[in-house]
Order: sequence, then C-alpha cells, then structure tokens
Amino acid sequence: MTKPLEQNGHEEPDQTEVDVVNAAPQANSEETAKPAVSATATSAEKSSDEAEPADERPLTVQEPEEPGRPAQRSRRLPLILVAIALVLVLVAGFYMLWTNRSGDDQSAQKPSSKVSTAQVSKGPTGDAKAYKALQAVTVKPSVADDQGGLTVSAKGVGSKKKVAGVPTLEIFMDPMCPWCGKVGRVIDPQLQRMISAGQINVTYNFLNFLDSASSDQYSSRVDNALAMVAQEDPDHLPAFAAAIFAADFQPNESSYQAVSDARLADQAVGAGVPRPLADRFAQGTYRPWVDKVNAYVITRKDAKDAKGEFSTPTIMINGKVWDLTAAAKSQGGLEHLDRALLKALGLNSQDVGHQGKMPSIGARGTALKAE
Repeated sequence: MTKPLEQNGHEEPDQTEVDVVNAAPQANSEETAKPAVSATATSAEKSSDEAEPADERPLTVQEPEEPGRPAQRSRRLPLILVAIALVLVLVAGFYMLWTNRSGDDQSAQKPSSKVSTAQVSKGPTGDAKAYKALQAVTVKPSVADDQGGLTVSAKGVGSKKKVAGVPTLEIFMDPMCPWCGKVGRVIDPQLQRMISAGQINVTYNFLNFLDSASSDQYSSRVDNALAMVAQEDPDHLPAFAAAIFAADFQPNESSYQAVSDARLADQAVGAGVPRPLADRFAQGTYRPWVDKVNAYVITRKDAKDAKGEFSTPTIMINGKVWDLTAAAKSQGGLEHLDRALLKALGLNSQDVGHQGKMPSIGARGTALKAE
C-alpha cells in the first residue's frame, strides 16, 4: 500500500514545536475623566474682563450697611470667576498634555504594517518571530496573503478574489518532494478544471526546506519562479505549478541532477508563461520572501497532522487537514486519489469543470469521508 505522506531519502524539516508568544499587552483601560473646559473657560474669562475695577479695600470683607448710605456692591464675584477660569485653564493644559502623551504611547504600540497587534504578537497559527519576519520582507508578491499563501480561483490570484460559496483547498508542497510530485500528477488535472469552472479555490504554499537535497537551491529557485508567475501572469499559475511535477522534469531527490535556469524557464513557457517573464526567473526577485515563507509555514499548527507533525504534501480542505493516506486507501491506492478528492468535496466526476455544478460541502463544510 502506497502511503502519500512517506518521503524517501530526505531529511524531515525541523518539527520542534515553538511556543506561541503571548498577545501584546492591551493599552491601559483605566478610564480618566475628561473635563469639558473649553466653553467654560472662555465664558469665565469674558466675565472677568467685564467686571468693574477693584478699589483699595479688602475684597474678602463686606462693610455693614449704614442707614442712609447706599449698599456697597460685593467685589468677591469677579475674583472668584477669575480664580475659576485659572483653575480650568490649568486643568485643560494638564488634560491636553495627558492626551498627547497617551496618543504617543498608543501610536508607538501600533505595528508598521496593516496586520493587527494581536497577529504580530502571536502569528495566526505559527511561530510569532517567524511570522513577524515574514511581514517585514519588503519585496514580495502583492497577491500573496500574510502567511505566504497564493490563492488562485476563476477570478484570478489573491485572497480577495476567492469565489464565494465553494471549498478552498490549501496545498503545502516543496518542488523537490517526490510525494508532492506523485500526488500532484494525480489530482492536478482535476484541480485545474475545477478552478477554471469556479468550483474551488486553491491556496498554494510553496516551501524550500529541500534545498539541502540539491546543489543549486532548486526548491528556492522554483518557488521564486512560481511567485513571479502568480504576480505577473496569474492565469498560468495552476498550469505551471502542475508542470514542475511532470515526471520528465521533477528532479530526483536522492540523486539530484542540476536543473538550469534556462530549463526551468522552458518548462514555464511550455505551461503558457510568456518567454520574457520566464527569462527573468534567474533574477531571484522573491528569493528572500520565499525563505521567510518557509520558515513560518513549517511552524503552522493548523497544518500539522494528527500526530502533530508537518510534512509535504499536505492538503487542507476548508481549513482542516485532509488525511491523504486514508483517502488514497479508501479508493484502492494513490493512483485513485483524484476520486477520493471528489468524494471529499461532494462533487460528481461528471460535473468536474462544469460551471454551476458546485461541491456539496460549500465554503465551510468538512471533507466527506470516502467509503
């Protein structure tokens, strides 16, 4: 019985669990009274300006009235108003100073990227430091999501272009991984037809931990090429992603033979990628981003299997890891994994590639078990 998750001859990526960093502390929630001083202070100052000038007598004592003599007007009120105005002005000054300092403190806590503070501290599902390092990369495909995924649908590439109401498959693979190639050669033809018909969304996660099995960083070079195609020629991303696993192209992990940039470019052109774009693969535009994607993705807890291990290939359906081994076994072997996938999605084989024929599990349902 062939087991899709077995990998022959290569070193497994470091699977050590990384403690998730606690979320960034929230800003001080203690409420501070905010005096409404502006209008009051202005009114008080105006009253002070209109008050009569004080005489030389003390204003804290009022002489008793004498018979036949007009009553002396009290001079206390102007001073009281002036004192109130001064107090309110001082309060207003302290309040403005406190507000400015509070604003500075809060702005200092905001991350420079558009990612929320909680995400920067914890990462969505993986290691915090690796996630923050991924966000810090300056040159990266604008169509990639913040976890390094490249989502393709009938609407194009990008997480905002997902087709609503249909399942999303998330695929984790390394171009050198032999089992990724075996799985891809079985299911990729169906995936391309379902993508074109708007029946599924597919998010690709391209890894490079098997660079160590090659003499020329093969995985990184292919991942960079895939990212460039996703950014500049998204219509051909699924075809190119399938072409790198062609039996007559994918190099052997255990006896690697160098693959030149020119040969990689030719393979892309054969999948429909324009020659001028393919010839620029050698520039390595997204190589630093590829490294950070790999470093983060292999720590993602949601992508680990029931044993808590991460391996390639891994396929998630609507956010849940799909058991490739059990699925293949249910259909009599890996060569029938495509049938297992259709059963998991709730889609009849005769409906593949036909618009309007949607998988029964929709955008939120779990994969159906194949009996």
